[in-house]
Amino acid sequence: MAMLVSEITLGIDVSKDELVICVWETGEITHLVNDQASIQSWLDAQHGTLRVAIEPTSSYHLAFVEQAHAMRLSVYPVNPRQLAHYREAINVRNKTDPQDAWLLARYLAHEAASLRPIRPLSARAQQLWSLLKRRAVLVEARKQLDQSLRDISLPRKALFSEIRRVINRIDQRMKKLLKQLGWQDDYRRCLTIPGIGVLNAIALVSVFHRGTFATADAFVAFIGFDVRLRESGRFKGQRKLTKRGEAEVRRLLWCAAQPARSYRPFDRYYQQQLEKGLSKIAAKVILARKITRIAFALLSKQQSFKKQEIAYS
Repeated sequence: MAMLVSEITLGIDVSKDELVICVWETGEITHLVNDQASIQSWLDAQHGTLRVAIEPTSSYHLAFVEQAHAMRLSVYPVNPRQLAHYREAINVRNKTDPQDAWLLARYLAHEAASLRPIRPLSARAQQLWSLLKRRAVLVEARKQLDQSLRDISLPRKALFSEIRRVINRIDQRMKKLLKQLGWQDDYRRCLTIPGIGVLNAIALVSVFHRGTFATADAFVAFIGFDVRLRESGRFKGQRKLTKRGEAEVRRLLWCAAQPARSYRPFDRYYQQQLEKGLSKIAAKVILARKITRIAFALLSKQQSFKKQEIAYS
């Protein structure tokens, strides 16, 4: 007679040196060294079907995720902001590594239907995504240094030239990875959209290949451009972006909205938002979201953007 195999729900709190694992069904806590050999040995000793909730932490979670994918396990990333709200909602006061692991396990046990497992990425795809985020760190650091040193008589030219050189090397490396991944055609399709430049296109292609998106709405939500509503009775709260995705992708698409207005249909769409009484910032966000939807449609259908031939008086 075949034995019934139960599903085991795990929550994993990640740090550089250690994984703290909680088994939801039993409450058992395991402290595991965060290296490939220890992870593989622990996974090999498990029985039954595992599903895992993990909070992405820098790159420290990748060793476990890669091992889990190799064993065809379902791994669900949990946004840190969502987990913090969940902690407050169920009135958990303490915050320790075992407590966080338990909270992740509980979250997956109760909310699995609304979560989507991580899609495994190749090493090159993961490197491209990592370079995109590290470039953002350099750009922000350069901005802060410029502001901090502006009123001080210190030689800055060599410093900023070196930062610019490193950023250029990252840009070249990302283009090379796109070619190696076979994503150049998608990259060129994005470049046909008015306002989209090299970095915007790299970001859009990277996001598109990170998951399987059934609709443009799912793609927009993954980036964090979807809107959160707060309404109750006569109260109509302010609409705000969820901002659940990678901030650098939103920043790049936000920046693309300004040059996109050189294309007159896009500018007219922007002006229509202003006529509704929206601020310039809100209008740019809406235009950026429209560009995101267009990019998803082009990438899904393997098409390039075709400008409308419209006569203007």
